[in-house]
Parts: sequence; C-alpha cells; structure tokens
Amino acid sequence: MTLRPRPVRVVLLVAALVCAISGILVSGPGADPPPPMKALVQPVPVPGRAVSPVGADPPEPFAGIPFAPIVPIPESLSGIAGALVQPETREWKSIIVHHSASLSGNAAEFDKLHREERGWDMLGYQFVIGNGDGAPAGGVEVGPRWLRQLHGAHAGEEFHNAYGIGICVVGNYMDHEMPEGVYAALRDLTCWLARRYSITPDRILGHSQVRVGGTECPGVRFPLERLRADAAAALRK
Repeated sequence: MTLRPRPVRVVLLVAALVCAISGILVSGPGADPPPPMKALVQPVPVPGRAVSPVGADPPEPFAGIPFAPIVPIPESLSGIAGALVQPETREWKSIIVHHSASLSGNAAEFDKLHREERGWDMLGYQFVIGNGDGAPAGGVEVGPRWLRQLHGAHAGEEFHNAYGIGICVVGNYMDHEMPEGVYAALRDLTCWLARRYSITPDRILGHSQVRVGGTECPGVRFPLERLRADAAAALRK
C-alpha cells in the first residue's frame, strides 16, 4: 500500500493546539502577560555633588569646600582669627564693599535695622568695620552669615548675594574721607580674603557696581581703587 503524506494543514493545526495547551498550563487562563525584562545593567550615578547654576542661590545647608589655601592672618586680625577660618567654606567668588551712609553704627544696630525694617532674618553683611562711633575704629565685627557660611543679603543682585562677601564700613563716604586706621582694617581683611579665596582685584566691587536698580554706595570718596591695588600686591606674594 502506498503511504500518502499528511496534509500540511493537519500538522500546523496539531502544532497550534500543543502551543495553546502549553500556554494554559503555564500561565493559566486569563493570566496577565509577564512583565518586561529589566535591564541587567542599571545606570551608575555620576560621582560628585551637584553644582548650582550661575546666579542661583545654593540650597542650605551649603555643602562647602572642605578646605582652602592656608594664608597667614595679619596681626591686626589676630583677635578674630578663630572666626575667620572656617572648617568648611562657601565657594566665595567676589568681595562687595559698602558704606553704612551713617556717621555711626555697629553690627548689632544694623542687624536690628535689617530685621525690623527690611524683614530679613539677620544682618545682611558678613563683616562690619567700625569707625570709632558705635564700635572701635578699625574693629572688625564678624556676622553670623560668615560664621555659618550663609549667603548674604547685601548686594541687591542674586549671584553676588550667593557668592559675594559683604563688608560694610561704618561711615558716609559720599561726604567724608575714610580714616587711615579704618582703611587699614579694611585692607587687611580684604587682602586676606582675596588670598584665601583667590579673588582677583576685578572681583572686588563696590555695591553700586552690582546692585540692580542703582545706588551710590559705597560713596565717591570710598578708596576702592586703592583697595584693589593693595589686593593685587597681596596676591603677588
């Protein structure tokens, strides 16, 4: 007897029936399809901390750099040496100088003014230098923003508030010359900060150069160019 080959369609039907039965046995009727396979290699986080965009105020508490260059503290600042050198510091990029536009004052008075009249949480500057009326002439007062390495509230502009060190010198330097003893304290503090944070003279700025909306601070008689020249000499040491 001659054997006839089975029709192809019979073979296909049998194969389909076997696959269907296998699917029911494995998954069960009405079962959800298996989830997609997860990637075997997961993305690896890039090491390093995030950097805030230019002009943005970094979040608090600020994750500062753990060290900065060791710069000798001048004798005139030895009384505040422990407050000047912080174990972790903000990445300061500029120094903004101000005058108080008053004939007297001190850090406590300005702190009260900033809280009660401007609604700030504390003194806006990092440092205040007295003129002999309200605080010793040439005396440097260290504000809580420096001790806690917080952004300032003095520049009237976002970037320099975030990264600019605010120094207020008591006095009105629209009308008066700065006494030499007061200038010496300003020079020593500015030069030390410039050396420690590599702040070049072109980034030592008067308030009027950065404030949005304009101001006459720190006054036409403020010795800004002399201060920049002294800072340039200090940076060459």
